[in-house]
Amino acid sequence: MKKFLLLTVVLLFAISAHAQTDFSKVEVKATKVAGNVYMLQGSGGNIGVSVGDDGLLIVDDQFAPLADKIRAALKGIADKKLHFILNTHWHGDHTGGNVVFGPEATIIAHDNVRKRLAQCSIARRPRRLKKRCR
Repeated sequence: MKKFLLLTVVLLFAISAHAQTDFSKVEVKATKVAGNVYMLQGSGGNIGVSVGDDGLLIVDDQFAPLADKIRAALKGIADKKLHFILNTHWHGDHTGGNVVFGPEATIIAHDNVRKRLAQCSIARRPRRLKKRCR
């Protein structure tokens, strides 16, 4: 019982700390992986970047408040248009930037990712889905 209580407290603290991230202090750094492939590190999941002759493809896009920093890091890699965003799954640290980058780039994801994003949108989330969207 004590282990369960301790685990619960630790998890709640981690979730609370993550929810209170001060994005103004986050630095988005680019690292060359190989050839035309790069990785951006910021807050949350990493972003994969592929540079092609016709523009950029990114794998995930972190959080919306980091969009300007992500855009600056992309420009530092290549001064090309963002064409595609590939969402690996529906968590906010992988899809939060969709709202910013979506109007300028095509978002690609598995049908289940799209369905989960639609279900778990705060504006659309009915109470019965509240537990499934965490």
